[in-house]
Amino acid sequence: MSRPTRTDDASAGLTAANSGMNRRRFLAGTAALAAGGMLMGRPLPAAAQEAPAKGAAARAASSYKLDLGGYAGPELTSQPITLKFMRQEFPPHVNAVLEEAYKEFSAAYPNITIQEEKVPYGDLQKKMQIYVGSGAAPDVMMGRTDFIEAYHAGNIALPLQDYFLDEFLHDILDNQFKAASAKGNFYGAPWETYFTMMYFNRDIFKKAGVPTPPEVTDVNAGWTAEEFIAALDELTQKLRAQGDSTTWALSAATHGNGGPGANYTQVESLWVRSQGDPNADKGSSAYKTFLGVSEDGLQATGYLDTPEAVKGMANYQQLFTKKLAPPTAVPNQFVSGVGAIHFTGLNQASRLFQQKPAFEWGASPFPRGRIAFNCNSSDCPIVWSKTPYPAEAAALVAYLCNDANRIRFYKTWGSMPVRKSLIAAIPEFGNQQLFQLSAAAAASGQGAPRSVGWFDYFNAINPVVRDIALGGDPESQLKQAATRIDGLLRKYR
Repeated sequence: MSRPTRTDDASAGLTAANSGMNRRRFLAGTAALAAGGMLMGRPLPAAAQEAPAKGAAARAASSYKLDLGGYAGPELTSQPITLKFMRQEFPPHVNAVLEEAYKEFSAAYPNITIQEEKVPYGDLQKKMQIYVGSGAAPDVMMGRTDFIEAYHAGNIALPLQDYFLDEFLHDILDNQFKAASAKGNFYGAPWETYFTMMYFNRDIFKKAGVPTPPEVTDVNAGWTAEEFIAALDELTQKLRAQGDSTTWALSAATHGNGGPGANYTQVESLWVRSQGDPNADKGSSAYKTFLGVSEDGLQATGYLDTPEAVKGMANYQQLFTKKLAPPTAVPNQFVSGVGAIHFTGLNQASRLFQQKPAFEWGASPFPRGRIAFNCNSSDCPIVWSKTPYPAEAAALVAYLCNDANRIRFYKTWGSMPVRKSLIAAIPEFGNQQLFQLSAAAAASGQGAPRSVGWFDYFNAINPVVRDIALGGDPESQLKQAATRIDGLLRKYR
């Protein structure tokens, strides 16, 4: 039941030869993932500008026993089956939202049992690798959009476009749709939109007598990287002069396992790729810095180690050499009131609203380099390509992504929905600075560098970032890392 795919030159990445990579190579390429403990495709269409197709598919969707969201596949089996879903562990109140959704699904389809496996976030992709290697993976697994090329090339994920209404697919933010697509197929269902915000503690800035970051709705109107570092330096010096030796200007990163080098995709790469320029000449180092990897996805040299990339990493290094941020993982510094600034996603705001910390806070854009840059790498459930129940697995994912469940998830966890209609239906995104800025950051976000070997790249660059934070020379470290990554990517040629 194939339908025409949406096409865009942004989907260009791997060569035809790479598309034929077998599972053995994929697994060999992801073997290093187990040590890293953190992992975190149909491309943007010309058809997205057309009126959504409704007709028979839309009429069919209304005939299911439950609101299955954008699902447009066959009616689900009446035979007893078990669907296995591996996802990250959330706090209890968030788990409860999903557990309630399963009850509703099972009430409509009592023959379908949903069996969950909840694992720590940093273990998700390691577990996926183990399951895929065993030949018996869960029907649905939580993935991430930066690894969609690998899921495609390794035949890990089921193409989902034929299971969803066209109007549902067109409702997904364009950049998120691109990130979740590869080679004309859509693989990662719309779960949430991720981008990095700069949260700040007003009380600490007031105590030090330093102006707070700009509270704007334009991602281009925040601090530059240089202004950011200067402000943090001033803040630190004034706090220390007052005898405050425990407050940090920048709290420790909490992505992945925390601290420097824990999540290059969503944190440290922002410092590097923001020094690039997508509108520069395609042969220039500025353009290559923005890409992060060659257009065939197989070379880091000349992309990761450019003069612009070195400048970005040198800026990042100052956070630690100037003692503006702790050089190790330290949890909860910002919410505990001992970190003046914290970088994380929109769901931080939800926790701050709910927990009501003992300080006033605000939000500002991530510091910009040559451009304002944000990586939109996000969680996305994928359906295992070899599931014996493809329609049922796709329907479960679609159900969890229907309007009601996504709004419940947003209100509980706080991460921004992926679909345009849902964002437009939430009042705060239209009239509050924090949320207007969030919408702007989400709309301007860019995908991670497109490479079937992003597992290898990601796992190789994280320890290099940590070494740079601890004083390693940015230029020599990046050049060595680029050479090493080239070698790791060679197996995909």
